Amino acid sequence: MTSMDKAGIIIAIAVVAVALSITSFSGSLNSGFVPAVEESTISIKEASQSIQESSSEAIEKVSETTKQAAKETKEFGEVAKELATSKSSSRLVSIPSGTSIPGCEKVDLCYDPPSLIIFKGAEIIWRNDDTSSHTVTSGNIIEGPNGIFDSGLINVDATFSFKFKEVGSYDYFCMIHPWANGSVIVT
Repeated sequence: MTSMDKAGIIIAIAVVAVALSITSFSGSLNSGFVPAVEESTISIKEASQSIQESSSEAIEKVSETTKQAAKETKEFGEVAKELATSKSSSRLVSIPSGTSIPGCEKVDLCYDPPSLIIFKGAEIIWRNDDTSSHTVTSGNIIEGPNGIFDSGLINVDATFSFKFKEVGSYDYFCMIHPWANGSVIVT
């Protein structure tokens, strides 16, 4: 054997000896720490699960609060817009395309806008932008017309207007398409 081979064998034996001593030393260390490590791992998993549950609840609450705030902001904006434009001597209400088909009432857009606030003496002009004839009749579908105003048939692209001379609240609907209803508040 050459001296190189002997040196390689000696180095290999030394490496194996060192590895065995490290293994036996760490084995004796691990035997005391394994239960503690397992317990810590369980505690970390429980804490992680608790944090996830808490954060899910917090996200849900924030989401609900945000939706409510957005709804209230939209409603406030609509009222502010109504009040800002209520001083006009006349207001336009569209009978939008699609009003003749049930469903517009689900999103409250059978008349656009569906409700108005105006001052005494103001006039509202209803324009039929749908592909079917409509009416604008004061009253409601349950009690029927109350005789304050009635447009008769409003054909496509035609208008009907009414001047509100008395303070009060006025509901109206379409006699042909009873799901279409709106309201006017006169101050």
